[in-house]
Amino acid sequence: MKPLALGLLVDSEIKLRQLSSLVIKMGQRVEYSAVLPQYEHSVVPDLDLEDLECIANLDAWLVDITCVENERSSTTEVLSVLLATVDVPVLLSDSSEVETDGTSLLQWSDRLCARLQRLVGEVNLASNTPANMVWVLAASTGGPQPVREFLHALPTGLGVGFLYAQHIDQEYCGSLVTMLGKNASYLGVAPEQGAVIKPDTVTIMDPARRAELQDNATLVVYDEPWGGRYKPSIDQLLANLASTQKERGGVIIFSGMGLDGAASCRLIKQQRGQVWVQEPTTCVVDSMPQAALATDCVDFTGTPKELAANFVQHINHINAMKEAVSS
Repeated sequence: MKPLALGLLVDSEIKLRQLSSLVIKMGQRVEYSAVLPQYEHSVVPDLDLEDLECIANLDAWLVDITCVENERSSTTEVLSVLLATVDVPVLLSDSSEVETDGTSLLQWSDRLCARLQRLVGEVNLASNTPANMVWVLAASTGGPQPVREFLHALPTGLGVGFLYAQHIDQEYCGSLVTMLGKNASYLGVAPEQGAVIKPDTVTIMDPARRAELQDNATLVVYDEPWGGRYKPSIDQLLANLASTQKERGGVIIFSGMGLDGAASCRLIKQQRGQVWVQEPTTCVVDSMPQAALATDCVDFTGTPKELAANFVQHINHINAMKEAVSS
């Protein structure tokens, strides 16, 4: 995914170095930077044509200037003009409030990195249409084949994006992408920082890197492992889905060994989401579907083709109700 072109506006060279380092660490690009004079009534240098061209192509601004009480100071005036005139996001920070000890600086850095991660998704939303609904396809042992069968039986245009959580070693993720690539209807993609979950796509969750879905249907990907025993953690992903998507979310639990996903099925139902499972008698290993059924939260059970057929009816019914309300 193309890195963001960011503009940095600061009031010291130290801040410029700090923020530039963070931006590069996050895999983004500093396209333009300016250090404003700290003394009052100073004049900001005129921008030349090259500066103006860079600014015109920015995806967002990252601003870190010390707040001042004098509303006529040059830094305040520049910030006021920036906020009033730009049509791209402006991320404000004030590192002057951070103490100089290592712990405080690290906490500030972590907070700013998290905000930058979310900013990537917000910028990507400007040029990408997110899915109306997001469902998780959850599986372990014996899961890839029924998941593929389910996707093959679906038509496009339902407005749904899928997150595929398959217990698998990281080196085999490419095989899943290849497998889904044989299905022309739904595109298999890898999770990327700030990626928008689009309709008719299947994002294959990385077992080595934890990811979270935001309420605007964008992803935040962390350089840290999933919690718990299973990779990726279906329970963790479903808890996240329940929190951010609520009734717009759902899960289908396919063949698999273990109990992963069962605990968070209750969270999905509490938020009025849907919980479906593959018919246990058609699974290579039925532990995961049986564990989900034991929660009494399951709304539908069927073979992969039956799941697909009912899924189409379910989504079409929801879309028809939305159209009736809006008309």
